[in-house]
Amino acid sequence: MRFPATSWIKGILNHQVVRNFSYLAAGNALAQVISFFTVLKVTSLLAPNDYGLFTFLSAQGMLLMSVGDLGIRNIIIRSIARDGERTNDLMVNGAILRTVSLIALSLIYLIYNYYFGTLDAWQLFLVFAFSFVNVFGNLFENAFLGHERMLPPSLMSIIHSVLWFLAVFLLPVELIEPNNLFLIYLCLYLGKAVFLYYFLVKYDLLKGQIKNFWESSRALLTESWPYFLVLLVMLPFTRLSNNFLDINSTSDEVGYFNLAQRLIGPVSLVLDFAMAAVFPNLSSLWVSDRSRLKSLVSSGFQYFMLAGLLMCFSFSLFIREVVDLLFPASYLPAVVVCQMQVWYLFLTSIDSGVGTILGATDNERYILQLAIVNSLFATPLLFYGSYFGAVGLAYAYVVAFVLFQFYLWYVFRTKLAITVKGAGWVWALAIVLFVVTTAADRLITEQVWLWKGAIWLLISGGMGWYTLRTYKTAVR
Repeated sequence: MRFPATSWIKGILNHQVVRNFSYLAAGNALAQVISFFTVLKVTSLLAPNDYGLFTFLSAQGMLLMSVGDLGIRNIIIRSIARDGERTNDLMVNGAILRTVSLIALSLIYLIYNYYFGTLDAWQLFLVFAFSFVNVFGNLFENAFLGHERMLPPSLMSIIHSVLWFLAVFLLPVELIEPNNLFLIYLCLYLGKAVFLYYFLVKYDLLKGQIKNFWESSRALLTESWPYFLVLLVMLPFTRLSNNFLDINSTSDEVGYFNLAQRLIGPVSLVLDFAMAAVFPNLSSLWVSDRSRLKSLVSSGFQYFMLAGLLMCFSFSLFIREVVDLLFPASYLPAVVVCQMQVWYLFLTSIDSGVGTILGATDNERYILQLAIVNSLFATPLLFYGSYFGAVGLAYAYVVAFVLFQFYLWYVFRTKLAITVKGAGWVWALAIVLFVVTTAADRLITEQVWLWKGAIWLLISGGMGWYTLRTYKTAVR
């Protein structure tokens, strides 16, 4: 006997979009878990200043890769999804275009490092090699995403994480130092890129003819410039924090800041996937039923805010005990950085939610406008905060994005004419919980887990009660 509900569930699970989303989500989640245990081992072997150097090398490689992409990632994925016969052309000419941009960026970075940086010749080579390898690996991943083949890149991410985990645990202790670790890290990314290319060939996904480079690259850049402009505008608070600390502070502070970034990664991943999951539905509603979309956003956005608030509050409340339990005592200064960074993450999740709604309603121009205002406002604060180390930079992030919320919500209300119900009391609760989590470690000195557990149950229970009482009525 077949049950209708069972058939319905199987139908959903067999849907290509759901399968692809599941592959990406599961692959990223598992890679994050493995990466966390690797970080535990690395931090047990490296002092904060050495860990800071290792993560700084990685951050500089990712900085060059991000800018060297020229904003063409989304264009390549979209173009392949619409016409698979363009894959060969986009891969070859995209690779040439990125290579030219990376060579130019490397020359610029050499000048920057000479006047402001601290890297030696070997470290510069490692950074440049890492950026080149990742640009090509990312390009190959784009081809899989365009063809809606998410399983191979997801599996490669997991395998890469496992191999990195084994390398860190099996490498002799006397060989563990930042340059050696980063060289291994680079080699693993190279292997990942090679295997992704192998699977592209194996699955016969490199289709179509290769066009003239100038013609193809001009078309790519014509479509990608808005994405590239947004990327450049957002660089100060997405990629340059390490540089600010490197110029104005020490390698220890770089290590604390990047450890905090690593620890809040799972929370960020959940919030990002939530926005990715809701975007198609909102986009469809904007075309089919705009009044329904406005009603859902007006009534339902507060629940997204509450979910993000609960996750960030929970993280901030217990992170001191987690760091104290799992990491060497030399990394305890990262606790306050973690607490500030997770509240910054809460603020950026609100920004991301508003941006998702603006994008779904064909208001992309306001996204660029918001990014420019945010960058112009936040960059001086972040640079000044970096003089006070990772903690100062983390506080600067929170202050900058708190102040930016006033402009963000003004644009949100005036451009979409939507008033989010319950937003005021959620913001008031966020302020209270921020004070609670930052003061708890000073006020609670005995039976810490018991008292913090009671606080968490009280807050989460209240949020749960409110949600259950109002949700069905609000989103009906």
